[in-house]
This record gives sequence, C-alpha cells and structure tokens, in this order.
Amino acid sequence: MSDTPMRDRFSHDEITVALLKELDRYGPGGLIFANRSEDRYDTTHARSVDWTRPKVVIYGRGDLAHDLDFYDGDWQEIAAGLTGNAHDEIDRWTEQTMATSALVRTLREDMRCHGMYLDHRPRYGLTDDGGIRTDDTFALRGEPRITFTACCVQHRPASLLASLDMYDQGHFVTTWTQRVTHTAPPRFVREAPLRAQLYLDLRP
Repeated sequence: MSDTPMRDRFSHDEITVALLKELDRYGPGGLIFANRSEDRYDTTHARSVDWTRPKVVIYGRGDLAHDLDFYDGDWQEIAAGLTGNAHDEIDRWTEQTMATSALVRTLREDMRCHGMYLDHRPRYGLTDDGGIRTDDTFALRGEPRITFTACCVQHRPASLLASLDMYDQGHFVTTWTQRVTHTAPPRFVREAPLRAQLYLDLRP
C-alpha cells in the first residue's frame, strides 16, 4: 500500500448525493467503503465482503437512515458533512481497521455467513481498564426490523469478550455473552438468527 496518507489519496474524491442514493438502493447491509486500490469511495453490500480481510468502512445504510431522519431528508447536507468527516477521519479509520484483531474480523465474517450484515460504520475505542472495544451493528437478512449490536472487548490477542444484543425496531429483545478464542467460536452466531425467527413467528 502507498505510504501517502489516505487523506491525501482521497482528497480529490467526494461522497455525493448520487453515491448516497446508490447506497440506499442496496438496502440494509449497504456500505460505502474506501476503495484503496483506486483511491475513491465506492459502494458494496456486506454480504459480498470477505471480512477476514481489512475493509475501511466509511458509512452504512443504517447510518444513512439515521441521518435522513436527523437532517429532515436533506441529502445534500448529509453528503457534504460526510465528505468533510471522511476527509478528517479517514487516516484514523484506516489505522483502526488495519489494527482490528483477527478474532473480531472472523466474528464479522461468521455473522455474514449466517445472514447478519454489517449496516453501520464500526466504532472503536478503549475501555477504562485499557481493553480495545469494537462496536458493530448488523441487519438481519430479509427482516430489517431486527438488528444486532456486537460489542467486543479485547485485552489479549488470543481472547475477547463478546456480547450480542438483539433489537426489534430499536427495542431491546435479548442478549448473548461469551468469551471467544480461536478454538471457541461464538455460539450465538448460529443461535441469533434462529432466535430472531422464533421471535418474529410469535409477533407477526
């Protein structure tokens, strides 16, 4: 990869209203990402992404839905604000993406394989005791009213504590928590879509 800062490599590109509308057409799971091979912003769907490989996510369809409500449907304001924010933050977002642990990337890939698609830009931070925290939000395939938020906290490379919360239109439903290692993958990845379907069957 080029040694030129991402901010400089992407300085010529903008996130336009047309790109946002392309994202919107993907529906839940749509993403805008930094196409590092062509130095431009591009769109894709999370179901098509190999999450075991780093991908710098700029914005998700879930972020767009939130902002359309917050900005009263002003696409132009959203596009201008996102372009400025991406310009300011893309180097930090890239650094965080490249530093994301293999366990977190594998969890994202497992979620994808079980029909839960990343729908927001990942959030990264530190806990009070120095753990690395990652927050991801996923949409359930075919049932966009159901979303999942995964919170991963990692203190050591070979282990992380993961919790997965399920929501129905923003209302909390249930949660799973598990210590995840390379030899103990998260059971909740298989359980969550089954639990969601049972929940929906009981609430038509």
